[in-house]
Amino acid sequence: MSEKQKFHHGDLKNAALREGLKIIETSGYQQVKIKTIAQACGVSSPSIYRHFKSKKDLMNALLVKVSELFYDYLDCQDDQAKSPREELIAMGIRFIRFSQDQQHYFEFLFNSEFAYKVNYDHEQLSVKMVNHNSFSLFEKTVKRYLLAMQVKDNMEMHVINLWSYISGLAKVSDLIESSNKEQQLEDYVRDMMAIYTSGISKA
Repeated sequence: MSEKQKFHHGDLKNAALREGLKIIETSGYQQVKIKTIAQACGVSSPSIYRHFKSKKDLMNALLVKVSELFYDYLDCQDDQAKSPREELIAMGIRFIRFSQDQQHYFEFLFNSEFAYKVNYDHEQLSVKMVNHNSFSLFEKTVKRYLLAMQVKDNMEMHVINLWSYISGLAKVSDLIESSNKEQQLEDYVRDMMAIYTSGISKA
């Protein structure tokens, strides 16, 4: 069976996603084109549309894949042995490190028109994701930290505040000039947590 025949028997969808991820990682999501993916897979553009209804459908499927990569990057079983505060700090540091190591993926996840939106309705937070939900992972980590601090009120607000701070710091991290940038970013996260801890303990 030829490669093209294999694709038409179900492998083309995954092959197209792999090629799309390569394009995003190296050149950015704006460079993803059906024609380019089709050529890389050795098929015609209409063949791609048999698996994705539209370019938007393809981009949404790619967003799910990148979200899974981000989730795996954030998640660390070793952190469970740490205190809730240190676990949250470690996750914040990985969050920022991902923005440095995978700049195009990060832009796709947070700055593109395809980015997930955080919904806040009736004191409930949700993000519509098909698989690994990095926001929910972050939320659970924040809530463990808050409970350890004996904070039970306004938990959703604290989750939003901390997510906003970390994601905001990640977005501007490229602007920071330092001979030891990674250590400085880690210090920022630790200082932020110290300030935030002080603020909620006095509330």
